Amino acid sequence: MSELLILFPLLLILLGFGFAEYILHIYRRNKIPIRIHVNGTRGKSSVTRLIASGLKKGGYRVLAKTTGTVPRLILPDGSEKNIIRYGAPNILEQKFAIKEAEKQGVDAIVLECMALVPFNQKVSEEKLIRATHAVITNIREDHLEIMGPEKKDVALALSGSIPESKVLFTSEKEFFPFFQEITKRKKTEIIPTHPGKYSHLNYMQGFAYYEHPENVILALEVCEFLGVKPEIAIQGMWSHSPDLGASFFAEYDLGEKKIAFANGFAANDPRSAASIWENAILRFPAYSYKVALVNCRKDRPERSEQMAKEILSWKKNSPDLILIAGEETEVFQKTCLKLSSGNPKMENLKSMNAGEVLGFFKIFLPSNSMIVGLGNIGGLGLELLEHLKQTGMMKG
Repeated sequence: MSELLILFPLLLILLGFGFAEYILHIYRRNKIPIRIHVNGTRGKSSVTRLIASGLKKGGYRVLAKTTGTVPRLILPDGSEKNIIRYGAPNILEQKFAIKEAEKQGVDAIVLECMALVPFNQKVSEEKLIRATHAVITNIREDHLEIMGPEKKDVALALSGSIPESKVLFTSEKEFFPFFQEITKRKKTEIIPTHPGKYSHLNYMQGFAYYEHPENVILALEVCEFLGVKPEIAIQGMWSHSPDLGASFFAEYDLGEKKIAFANGFAANDPRSAASIWENAILRFPAYSYKVALVNCRKDRPERSEQMAKEILSWKKNSPDLILIAGEETEVFQKTCLKLSSGNPKMENLKSMNAGEVLGFFKIFLPSNSMIVGLGNIGGLGLELLEHLKQTGMMKG
């Protein structure tokens, strides 16, 4: 009984502190007039950065937060802070981003959605962010173990981030009618993108890295809606720093050998992986020996299986060699052996670090090799990109 007399008042005090903290969060949040919540399967980090850069060029004071390859807080002066996590990602990070935004006195905050669990997506929007403008980039077959089992379930999960009586921008075509029904019910305006709308800007010409056109069009649509002329917004987008996981295509000198490399590590759904692969083939016609480098993750066995099925379906431009690296590579290898009618040429580099993988390229691959990184950016993927960057071997 005496324990209850102690615990009950403590519980009331804790609840009181929690309630006071939430009221303070609402106060801070409401001081930020423009709150943009970016969701979707692919391109969230890129679109978050593009929107923030476009708005900043148009005169807005903006803070942005990405949760992609390496979570970052992008401050109004353009500087970036790494977000240090102790344990698993938590949607309460958004609360701290809003606190920093209010402290910085911003006009707008652009937040990449970090929730995967459908309930958390809904809570993140309704309790933490209360977006004035929502963005859904696209719907792809990824994280099906959490949001699936089917693609339509992913669309339903992501719809939890659509606010009431506000605005939704989306590049999604297949599930656009579904989102129309949701927005009609929520009395929210929905604005689709149109590929030819900004063609007069030659908007792809100014990027120093490979950006997906649909990401740029979507970001321009948001900026224009908020009063920034596309001609101004695109200038900011051209000059911004891309996410570490952004796709790029480059040639490298490896001693006497020359290879081509495409970063598709962050393109980890089947459709995106196929797009990067085809783009690499078009960009590097002189590199005829095609290599798929698949980085596997221990906590994403379903993605390894999904990627194996996808790569085996590439009949027209199939890889001459599949390199498997990272963790738990057996899932990918077993799936390939089980589903392949022939005997695909594979090398398992599981025990190798980034430097050793690069050494494998130098010793065992022919000079005309085109390598496309696929699967996952985390772990070895990021290490390999950093290794390439630090060695300064980039030719072009």
